[in-house]
Amino acid sequence: MNHEDLLKFAVIAGKTILENGGETYRSEDTIERMLNNKVERVETFVTPTGIFASIENNGKIETTITRVKQRDSDLNKVALVNDLSRRFSKESLDTLDFSKYADELIKIRSKGKYSFLLRVFFAGVAAASSGMLLGSTIRDFIPTFITATILQCIVTYFEGLRLSTFIINIIGSAFAALLGLAFSHFAIGTLNGIIIGSIVTLLPGVAITNAVRDAIWGDLISAVSRGVEAGMSAISIAAGVGFVLNIWYVIGGKL
Repeated sequence: MNHEDLLKFAVIAGKTILENGGETYRSEDTIERMLNNKVERVETFVTPTGIFASIENNGKIETTITRVKQRDSDLNKVALVNDLSRRFSKESLDTLDFSKYADELIKIRSKGKYSFLLRVFFAGVAAASSGMLLGSTIRDFIPTFITATILQCIVTYFEGLRLSTFIINIIGSAFAALLGLAFSHFAIGTLNGIIIGSIVTLLPGVAITNAVRDAIWGDLISAVSRGVEAGMSAISIAAGVGFVLNIWYVIGGKL
């Protein structure tokens, strides 16, 4: 068994976790767990944007550096890689069927997300329901659902163009405020309730959660990086909503 292939395989597994919303400590733990009983020594250093991994065997040290440029949220892939890594870690080099695990990891990485219609529909349901928890009225449910479903279509389109999350959040939140003004102008729901519910799907919940969990595990660099990412997302959402409401107020509209 080529130790270089083992190192690359474990790093790709860790990279898959990072790319799909997993915590930094989980990526490090996955790489180390997969290699611990197959090499003499393994060291990893993972940040939200890169993986540094090194193994030592028979006095020979091999190191690899991998950039992580794409980040998304797909916790199903995180769970699948987590399960794969635990089974892989129990295998010894003598009995390991490496090609089987390599094929499984390729299949996990190539898995698509849920269908577009399903994601749009449940984005609307989640936004409208969350709005109710945050103080919206029953009159806000339908306009919030409509706003959030159209917003999800817009976000998906701009994600396909590979625009930055910061720009997408500004455009999306501005659109939510615009539709909120339109609905409330015709007395279909309240302005606050529609906007608050609709922008829930843009909020950086995964980034905030991971920042806290990384801080608890002592990964302070990752915690600060993810905290800044969450803060920038929140600022961009506020900027989009504030821009539209300010324009509306300046031209004489009532808030």
